[in-house]
Amino acid sequence: MDYFNADRAAEHERLLAQSRLFDPLTRRLLEAVGLAPGMRVLDLGSGAGNVARLVAELVGPAGAVVGVEKDPEAVELARQHTDAPNVEFRVADAQTLDGIEGSFDAVTGRLILLHLPDPVGALREAAARVRPGGLVIMHECDLGYLWASPQPGLWGQVRAWLLEAAEKAGIEPRLGPALFSLYREAGLPGPRLLVETLAEGGPDAPAWGWANVVSAAVPMMEKAGVATRADVDPPTLAGRLLAEIAGCDGCVICPPFTGAWAVRP
Repeated sequence: MDYFNADRAAEHERLLAQSRLFDPLTRRLLEAVGLAPGMRVLDLGSGAGNVARLVAELVGPAGAVVGVEKDPEAVELARQHTDAPNVEFRVADAQTLDGIEGSFDAVTGRLILLHLPDPVGALREAAARVRPGGLVIMHECDLGYLWASPQPGLWGQVRAWLLEAAEKAGIEPRLGPALFSLYREAGLPGPRLLVETLAEGGPDAPAWGWANVVSAAVPMMEKAGVATRADVDPPTLAGRLLAEIAGCDGCVICPPFTGAWAVRP
């Protein structure tokens, strides 16, 4: 399955910027599930390494984090941007986890299952790498809700483009709300759930966050025949989205994230 953006260096910078919005939500989830000092944790689809670094802070120097990512260039970039000595990045496919050992105390993943062709199978493989009594923790979003309130013309247009392109690319845009069922289908106990998002209006409304996502998806949109780079005009998109939402005195709603966690039997 194609990822949003084939330009790895640009995608790395996008993920670093995106983490400003998503990392506080993920940190609260990881704290709620009880990640503790000394734990050894596997992080699926590490990308720029944002979640792996969060986990490393929580497990401390006595713990360890192994981040897996199938793109060797992404792995190298994550290594360059990570100073924590208790984090290791490896080249591996999050779908199969071939070559990844077991006996981890927990496994994490953020915005990875929606990109995989078989998310249930990936959950099974991830759980198999966790010791009995360990934690299986996933953090996925819902892209299908209303991105702004009210949702004026440009907001509705870019949302429609992204959702149509995702459907044609085989990406599940509403993976977050489906996590409970996915865990059960993977043979895991029904997980506990935590749903959280960020919403803000006025001049600080995070319109740039949605521009970040939509701009990265331009190659996917073009491949699907949904919209062109000229249609999206990435350099001006954030400004136009912010101006439009300010013009109707509305607010921007970031993707609602569902955090799910279960103890492996």
